[in-house]
Amino acid sequence: MYKSGFNRDQLALFPTSISDMIDKDSIVFVIDAFVDSLDLVSFNFKYAIPSTKGNRPYDPKDMIKLYLFGYKHKQRSSRTLAYFAKSNIECYWLLKGLTPDFRTIADFRKDNKDNLKKVFYEFNLSLKDLGYLSDINSLDGTKIKAVNSKDKNYTLNKIDDRIKKLNQHISDYFNMLELNDELENKQDYVNDIDNINNLISDIDNIILKDKNIDKDKYISELQSYIDKLNNYKAIEKTIIDNGNTQISLTDPESKLMRNNGKFDVCFNNQVLVDENHFVTDFLVTNNPADLGSITDISSNAKEVYNFDTLTNITDKGYNDRKDMISALENGIIPQVTPLNKDDKTIELETDYIENDITDEMINSTNPDDIKKCLRAGVIPNVYKDNISSIDVVDSYILVDADNNSITDSFSEQDLRDFAINNSCFTRHFSSNKVFCPMGETLRKKSSNKKSIRYCNKLACKNCKNPCTSSSYKTVDFSINQSILIPNKSNSSIKKTKKKRNKVKVKKVVIKLNLNKDLISKRMALSELPHAQLKRARAADYVLLKGIKKVTGECSIYYLSENILHAQNLIGGDKLVNYFKNKKHNLLNLPTFLRFWQNIYIFFFSIVYI
Repeated sequence: MYKSGFNRDQLALFPTSISDMIDKDSIVFVIDAFVDSLDLVSFNFKYAIPSTKGNRPYDPKDMIKLYLFGYKHKQRSSRTLAYFAKSNIECYWLLKGLTPDFRTIADFRKDNKDNLKKVFYEFNLSLKDLGYLSDINSLDGTKIKAVNSKDKNYTLNKIDDRIKKLNQHISDYFNMLELNDELENKQDYVNDIDNINNLISDIDNIILKDKNIDKDKYISELQSYIDKLNNYKAIEKTIIDNGNTQISLTDPESKLMRNNGKFDVCFNNQVLVDENHFVTDFLVTNNPADLGSITDISSNAKEVYNFDTLTNITDKGYNDRKDMISALENGIIPQVTPLNKDDKTIELETDYIENDITDEMINSTNPDDIKKCLRAGVIPNVYKDNISSIDVVDSYILVDADNNSITDSFSEQDLRDFAINNSCFTRHFSSNKVFCPMGETLRKKSSNKKSIRYCNKLACKNCKNPCTSSSYKTVDFSINQSILIPNKSNSSIKKTKKKRNKVKVKKVVIKLNLNKDLISKRMALSELPHAQLKRARAADYVLLKGIKKVTGECSIYYLSENILHAQNLIGGDKLVNYFKNKKHNLLNLPTFLRFWQNIYIFFFSIVYI
């Protein structure tokens, strides 16, 4: 005999309450208590104060509860959440039997994209109030796939390659036809779209009187080539006009970047995790590299959680000296994994600015005072255990002289011929193109204050005469440089020698101590949220488009993980009791924002009454 269930047709009484059907350790009790403790009016949530006209809206608190519980159970789309609200007993209890439709659920996430991160910060401030949030954090980046396929992403090099192939197709197409001598005289103009249109209009005179030739078919196929060419030309113009190197058509804010050994159209999430494995802050960017991200995200976290200083542990990918100096000036202690594992200090350099430093400034934790102390060559007390020495020294910098031997009086074709004939790279300033010794076009990849980097991976991949043995296949031009000569004997392309001038300046040299014990904790801290997000929650891609909407979506991701981790670490009962006794929001909004929100609350309170 098997175990048997109940008779579905038999009348039955439910327990005394639905709460009796929920496991006492369920996360829904923590979610319910936390969300009920929020003042959503001050966070400016839509419908936080319900309208007195029309159909009554859903309480935004109920929508937040639905999203947090759904994301924890891998239910992210509005349609699956709508079904979840009807079918899951815990969700049914959490929403008190409400079953919003998918459109209402989707609109809530879209309409409150700027407010969801405030809820994320509010929970973390509660953790700080309970003593579970640390000022020692680890930073790392993770790529999340955007709502944009690779076929809908174009780089300038990719467009150049497509246009080149289309022109070749058109040329080959005409060559396949049985044409008379008149066409042969027009072959030089096949690469021009206007001339192709002239050929089509004159097709009767060009094609021999052959009954087997389907003129309409040939014209339609040629027209499709022209439409594609026009489309690529328009995309190319958009990229150049916007000063970018690529464009994504579905989600314009996403970028093509390397992700787990392959290329995907992604966002790069910079995630900050504290010693207790709570995600304290995150920043959604479309910058493929992690370099230069320490100051931005750490400064924001330091301000939100009101830490005097914040220690940030990172890997080698964040080894940007200027970013590290900027971090120190903002009260952030960067602990970047050194390139040489035996290094105990890292030497940083900044400009010297003379200032009258007072004892009050030395003892201050205000970023402005810290910056003045460091620039004057004085160690503030907040860094007395972190900086071993600070010195003001004389230094010489080299300033490049102009090397503009080629001007825009030369056409692009002239520069291409010059590059081929002289086995060098030439640069056309107005179009921002570089021509290599094989006549291929290189496009701008990246730039800084001193130089611009160009590349064309498609051309270099098939090149029979490579200029360099380097795997990167890039070439750097200084701002005013127009000619560059390759050197095959070296691992990278070398610039031509330029005349340089020496300028004497004063610099402040800082020796920052590296804490090896902290740095050794980096992987144990940084990798955990990435693993949880991509493995446990199957959230290695986003559902929304644009950085703002993706930020709102990621706020729900990380908040749901923090709530689950807090329940395991602190205990559900302790959290529920804390939130039930919590009287007000802990997040301090900027003064100007609080002013307008108070007006908003006052106005709508009168209308509602």
